[in-house]
Amino acid sequence: MTNTSSTIPLLKEKRLEQIRDSIECIDKYAFNRNKQRDCVLKLYPHKEKSLEHRDKSIFRGMVLPSLRALGLITGRGQSIRVSANGKLIVESRNFDEEFQERVFRTVIYEIDKNVFKFLEHLSNFTSYKLGRFKDELCSKIEGPSEKQKRERISNWLFILKQVGLIFYDTRIAFIKASNFKQTLDDANARKIISLSFKKYFLAAYFKLAEESAGIVDILELREMVATKLLWGHKTILTENQFDENLRWIIPESDEYLISLGRPMGAGEKLFEYKGKYYKTILIRRHKREEK
Repeated sequence: MTNTSSTIPLLKEKRLEQIRDSIECIDKYAFNRNKQRDCVLKLYPHKEKSLEHRDKSIFRGMVLPSLRALGLITGRGQSIRVSANGKLIVESRNFDEEFQERVFRTVIYEIDKNVFKFLEHLSNFTSYKLGRFKDELCSKIEGPSEKQKRERISNWLFILKQVGLIFYDTRIAFIKASNFKQTLDDANARKIISLSFKKYFLAAYFKLAEESAGIVDILELREMVATKLLWGHKTILTENQFDENLRWIIPESDEYLISLGRPMGAGEKLFEYKGKYYKTILIRRHKREEK
C-alpha cells in the first residue's frame, strides 16, 4: 500500500455544511473570538447546556480543532482567522452551486494530498473493498486504539464522499472519475501561469506593503491573490498552487529582489522554500547600474 502519514487527525466535525458555516463565522468575525463563538454556537442549538459548557464542548472541543486540523483556520486566542483555503471556500458561496462544490472538492483534495493520502492509493484501483482498506490503514497509522484509528479513517472517507471524490457502501470505495478528473485540473498549479500569476502576485504584494513597511505576511498574500483570481477569472487558486507558483518565480525574477523572512516562533501555514519555512516576504526592485 502507498505510504500514508503515520498519524492522521481526528475530525470531531465531519459534516461539510457545518464546516462551511463555521468557516463563515470565523471569517465574518475575524480576530473577535467571542463573536466567532456565538456565531458558531448558533449552528448547534442546545438549550439545556450552559454557554460555558457549549463553548468548551462545541466551539473549543469540536469546531476549532476540526477546522485547524483541516488547515482552514489559523491563529490562536483572539487572533483566529480563516486561512487562504478557508477564505476560498467562503468567497465561493457568491457563485453558483456547481462551482462552490468544485472549490470545496479541490480544497479537500489538497488536504488529502498533504495529510491523509487516501486518494493517492485509491486512484490505483477501479474499486476497493472498504473493510480491507481500513484494515491496511489501521496497520500503518498511529492511534490510541484500534477503534479510534478506524473512527479517524471513517470520518475522512465520509468527507471525501460528501464532496463527490469517492463513493462507497459496505463493500467498496472508488473514485468518481468525472469529479476526480475535474479536480485534478482545478488543482493543477501550472494553469495559473497563463493567467499571469506574477502580475496578480506583485499587485497584491505592493497593495499590502503600503501599510507594512514592505514586509508582508505570506498568508495575507495567498488570500488576496486567490480572491482576485476567483472574482476576476472564476479560477481556483489553493494554497498549494500559490506556493508552487511563488517557488517558480523567486529565482526567475530579474527585476525584483525577493527576500523571505523566518518566523520568530512556531507558526501555522508557513511557506516552504528549499527545505526551510518562511512567514513573510519583502520585495525590492533591483538597482540598475548607471552607465
